[in-house]
Amino acid sequence: MGATGNVGGAVVRGLLERGETVVAATVPDDYEETVKAIGAALEADVLVVTGGMSVGPHDHAKPALAALGVEQVFWGVALRPGKPTWFGTKGRTLVFGLPGNPVSAMVTFHLFVRPALAALQGADPAARRSVAVLDEDYPKRPGRAHVVRCRLDQREDGWHVRPTKAQGSHVLTSMLDAEALAYLDVERGDVRAGERVPIEIL
Repeated sequence: MGATGNVGGAVVRGLLERGETVVAATVPDDYEETVKAIGAALEADVLVVTGGMSVGPHDHAKPALAALGVEQVFWGVALRPGKPTWFGTKGRTLVFGLPGNPVSAMVTFHLFVRPALAALQGADPAARRSVAVLDEDYPKRPGRAHVVRCRLDQREDGWHVRPTKAQGSHVLTSMLDAEALAYLDVERGDVRAGERVPIEIL
């Protein structure tokens, strides 16, 4: 397992505690240093890069991956939080580019990286997925999927979830006490209390 990044990278390294991390690096906003760190990590089965995936002058991860011959499979997903998520491959190495924002990094790790790791280990990537009753209204416009950080409760009629703090991607406290992620798909609008929604148990 390789991991490189910044603030979000520290979060992801904590999430990878069950894996074998062969490279872990914090890289400054420098193209050559980014190429060097990613190149060293490409020996891993799975490489997770956080930050540098957008198009700003200091976002060096995407061009570094291209220079190293990593083939882009997709970049950008209709997801809140986590829009600038990237995925590519080089040989047998799976490369995930996650947003540098800590909340976005955590959410996209659980949605994209963890299922891939489970599959590589022969486990069921869907083992943590279920359905739950949402216990309060959630306002949403169609156009992007929302991943809602929730508390989880088991009752006689099954799982129930309730959002944690405010759900903005900048609100790190939304991950405090989060026990599940509720997934609201791209096309749907407002969700009313009492509706059942897909969840990923953390």
